[in-house]
Amino acid sequence: MAVQGRKIGRHHLALYRGWLQGVSLKTLADRYLETGVDLRIAKTTLTWIRDTIRQAALRNGKHGEARLLRLSLSTAETTRHVEIPTLEDFQADRDPSGFYSEGELIRLFLESYPQAADKKSRQRQKLIGRQIEALVWVEQLLATDPVPEDLVSAWFDEIVASRLILADIPSIGALLDRIRRKGYRWWITVPKLGEKGASRIIQWLRGYESALGALPDHTLSPLRTLAMPALLGQRITQTAIVPIEALAVPDDIDGATGSNRWPGAPRISAINDHQAIQAWLATKSGNTNTQRAYRKEAERMLLWAIIERGKALSDLTVDDCTGYRDWLSLLGRADSNEWNFKIDQSAWIAPRNTQRFSPDWRPFDGALSASSVKHSITIVGGLFEWLVRVQYCAFNPWDGVGKTLAMSNDVPDDIELTRVFSAGQWEFLMGHLASMDPSDHTKRLQFALPFAHATGLRLSELVDAKLGRLYTMPVRDGTNVRWMLKVLGKGAKWRAVPISERILALLSNYLANRKLDPDPLANPSDTPLLARISGIDPISSSGLYKALRGFFQDAALALHTLGKKHEATAFERASVHWLRHTCGSHMGSSGVPVNLIQKLLGHASVATTSIYTESDAERLWLEVTDLEENRAD
Repeated sequence: MAVQGRKIGRHHLALYRGWLQGVSLKTLADRYLETGVDLRIAKTTLTWIRDTIRQAALRNGKHGEARLLRLSLSTAETTRHVEIPTLEDFQADRDPSGFYSEGELIRLFLESYPQAADKKSRQRQKLIGRQIEALVWVEQLLATDPVPEDLVSAWFDEIVASRLILADIPSIGALLDRIRRKGYRWWITVPKLGEKGASRIIQWLRGYESALGALPDHTLSPLRTLAMPALLGQRITQTAIVPIEALAVPDDIDGATGSNRWPGAPRISAINDHQAIQAWLATKSGNTNTQRAYRKEAERMLLWAIIERGKALSDLTVDDCTGYRDWLSLLGRADSNEWNFKIDQSAWIAPRNTQRFSPDWRPFDGALSASSVKHSITIVGGLFEWLVRVQYCAFNPWDGVGKTLAMSNDVPDDIELTRVFSAGQWEFLMGHLASMDPSDHTKRLQFALPFAHATGLRLSELVDAKLGRLYTMPVRDGTNVRWMLKVLGKGAKWRAVPISERILALLSNYLANRKLDPDPLANPSDTPLLARISGIDPISSSGLYKALRGFFQDAALALHTLGKKHEATAFERASVHWLRHTCGSHMGSSGVPVNLIQKLLGHASVATTSIYTESDAERLWLEVTDLEENRAD
């Protein structure tokens, strides 16, 4: 192993001190080295530490200490070193009442510590004590703390350092930056490091917190175990493009004296724009996804007003709102010569799924479609309408803004319903699922997929479903009962969704696999229908999304192996929402009335549901295909 250029840290001396005291090298390596329990590397590292210490002692004229520290006195590789107490300490521990005579006490002492009578053992212990005393001097002379400018090769084993460098992490500062930005799973882009290796590096960094600073909570534990408000609370507040929770608004543009403020006292307890937005969001309680969507649009406009326009939200005019409309439609798609705004487009856009606590977070993940721009305008227009209604603002500037966008040449996505599995594709998915190795993950999928397909629930509704919301009703004809599930949908509206006997049987099997009562109503009411692999806690939206996306990707791979490249494309693109579309599409093609499909899916308008009953595009394709075949004949 190449060790040139490596630095001695306190963890190296702690390892050497423990080895002198007789602690096994395996234990020490696991505790102090980033390479863990690799005895070959640990022995090489130990030799390097000893040689480096000795050379430092010689350079400083400490020849006696150099000879002393070169001696191999430890018995760590054969027997564990035992600390021998004094006779007085032994008596205080074993015979505090003075029951034994002096002779009896000495005899008992020698029986407990026979090495105390061994002259060589006593000499060795004395020399080890002197070695440890010498290490105190060495630590003051040689030990150093890492600094961000240090190369990773100065601190880590050559193999570990090489892996970090390949992942574009050349220095300790770059390592800290990657960890703080990416969080607990920062290591996934580092080749062959793995979660355990990453954990050792985190442990090493925490040992130098006094020099490098403490690591935030999101780097130490998976996100699902942490509370998002606490993570956002760790961010430094600043006047920049940051989440609204971390936004520091200058006093002169906080809206307290905005030109569009109502002349009297408002009907809400808000003295500035930020508080007014929070009051508005509080009225959207119920569905967390709805709240998140409304917060996103209000946050975007507030950031634009503060950072781009340098104005309070309650200072914005009709011209400002027109500018915001055009800004939204141009963002992420305009050429540099078309972009007439102060802040560059790239400053507003981050990769998709960047966490809000990350310094890389931005309010957009790419250009908005024309429909998304119109949706955004509708929401912020509604915000101002509400602010006028509660007498916080005097007028709604959006009332004077036209609907024509600065750039709206998007190719429409909905000429034909494409995000849906055909009957044949669904049959393939079910066959692929049946062929998977049995596991808790597979058994969850064997319920989740048919359940989502049969009910058409949204992702948020799937993870929110609980056993206590199942109920039975008598069937009109006969003594049977029908099973129903109460679902809390968009707009905090409840609806009843039928649960078929087939889905009920799958649910019973899934519950039994989770070590629960197969009878759904015999379990605690708050038991989730879909749970984590542990079988108890509810699965998160992101957890279910990743599980189903992973399954679709696996199905695509299976098609690729059969040489069906184009057929695999749909599964590569598929998301959880495809299951909802598939439910509506399959029901529509089976002749179910559109008003019943609307009721099942919880659509506010029957026009939304009608896309599942239109088959003109496929009929046109069949007619053209038949005509071409006849011509060929």
